[in-house]
Amino acid sequence: MDDERCPRCQWPLTELQRSGSSHPASAGRVDYRRCVCGTWLLVVNGTLTGATRGPKIG
Repeated sequence: MDDERCPRCQWPLTELQRSGSSHPASAGRVDYRRCVCGTWLLVVNGTLTGATRGPKIG
């Protein structure tokens, strides 16, 4: 997760507090993080794998 960023606002994940929850899973560790723009981010084993909002258009 060296240079991963929020797909909506491009805020670096390394600067986000772990404000969501973290859970063990069969694939390793699943973390939910809230970005400063309000987007929820899904991080699996340190890799951004999903977000509740897409890139901002316009």
